[in-house]
Amino acid sequence: ILGIFYKKMNKEGATAGMVAGILIMLYYMLRFKFDMFGGGNSSDWWFGISPEGFGTVAMLLNFIISLSVSALFKDPPIEVQEIVENIRLPKNAGRANSH
Repeated sequence: ILGIFYKKMNKEGATAGMVAGILIMLYYMLRFKFDMFGGGNSSDWWFGISPEGFGTVAMLLNFIISLSVSALFKDPPIEVQEIVENIRLPKNAGRANSH
């Protein structure tokens, strides 16, 4: 999502965020759905969040890590930033019509 809406997201930030989000989600799902890593029951859920609803937490972690790591590296080339801008605001798309 940040790759589309944040022009200064670089590959390092995007990669770190995706890896962090996927790893925390996998850990949580494997622990509480498949009893791996010591297992647990609903009283052990973090903040009372079920494994099915934990994706939102993983997404927030992804955003935080992505933005933090992205700030540590240089901005993407201007060409990449223009691509992001064109994805959000396509040229020659015409006006929206009412239905």
